[in-house]
Amino acid sequence: MTIDELVRRTLRDWSEEARDPADLASRALGRRRRSRVRMFAVVAGATAAVVAGAFAVPGLVAGGVPGTDGTEPAVAVATGSDPSAAPDPSAGTRETLGDADSATPETLVAAGDTAVYAYYTWRNEKVVGNREARRLTWHLYDGDSGTYEKTPWAWLDPAPGGESAAVLESIPANRVGVVTVRGGEVRWFDLEHPAGAVSWSPDGTRLLVTDYDDDPDQVEVMGKDSWAVVPATRTGFTLIDPAAGRQDFHPVAAESDGDVISRRDFFWNADGTLIWEWTDLGNSKKFYGMDGAPRPVPTDEPAKREQAAGLSPGGRWLASDSPDRTAVTALKDMRTGEVRPLRPIDGYWIEQLAAWADDGHVIAWACELKGTDGCVKSEFRNRLLLVDVQGGAVVPLTGYRENSQRPGAWVPVFSRR
Repeated sequence: MTIDELVRRTLRDWSEEARDPADLASRALGRRRRSRVRMFAVVAGATAAVVAGAFAVPGLVAGGVPGTDGTEPAVAVATGSDPSAAPDPSAGTRETLGDADSATPETLVAAGDTAVYAYYTWRNEKVVGNREARRLTWHLYDGDSGTYEKTPWAWLDPAPGGESAAVLESIPANRVGVVTVRGGEVRWFDLEHPAGAVSWSPDGTRLLVTDYDDDPDQVEVMGKDSWAVVPATRTGFTLIDPAAGRQDFHPVAAESDGDVISRRDFFWNADGTLIWEWTDLGNSKKFYGMDGAPRPVPTDEPAKREQAAGLSPGGRWLASDSPDRTAVTALKDMRTGEVRPLRPIDGYWIEQLAAWADDGHVIAWACELKGTDGCVKSEFRNRLLLVDVQGGAVVPLTGYRENSQRPGAWVPVFSRR
């Protein structure tokens, strides 16, 4: 495994939370479609998470994709003829904002109840000797300037609404800060145990800190394309109530995965009543209560890895992997169990479902099927789209990342608007 592959795996484990970096992903179709490495985001609060990354689609090169043989690509109709499956008439009424001409967005990206208030780029950095570490450069949306501004923070998670952000000065950090986006002093909370990540609860009232005794993003470079993880023990998590000025630490040791990776962040569940982490090499979830005690998997939450967007706000749809070669992504009807592939739409191959805008629209990463820079030639060249779950037209939200797997690629952090 190379350093870049390690980075992609690390970022993937952040991206599965609804608000986090969410989408650094490498996917395969056909015989290889179940062997994937996702880079998303999460970041903060998610994750992040955020989960943006790369979407390798080797199956596109191998053929078997609708629309690449001269025929017109099929359009997925995710709701069939069931009238009750139509989106809530009140959904989608908020203004859709994007920056379709910029490879890295300069103005706010938002749709429905979801906004990208922050994003980061990543790089590999030499630390000492043969050690390297993954480092993030954060940009935060400033409503006064109307643009994303570069920040000095090592970690950042915007609160719902985008008016404030939780920050770390370094990885690990001995304190957590809360800063208002429009300026002002940082309010600091000293920690009993160093922090490697922090995220806001879905309602924006609490902070979840993942505690580590050292930097969890370091590796020892042993030679070309070989490395060894530098152990950084996760010590547990800390819950902070900023309004009350109270914090509670709960020790939770990380389960061993053979030292494949040392970062083991915690995430909020959808309603903020539970906390979870990835186990089984990132393929399943383990849940905890606010007291740190294990809890059973909730009946209304998927326990296995699915697409980063997860459940739609109303709980009707689950963003899933496609069951066949006609698509990479799909929507599972939680009432009937039917899984409906999201086949090519308006000339786009839908690579990853990153976040829900509302019950009828999902934000996705996609590449172009045709053209000199199409999916077959440049499968890692992708942009954010707003996709109608009924199979209607898509709306571009950003320009194209030329190679989402390379250092410097931007990764969005999705937050509640």
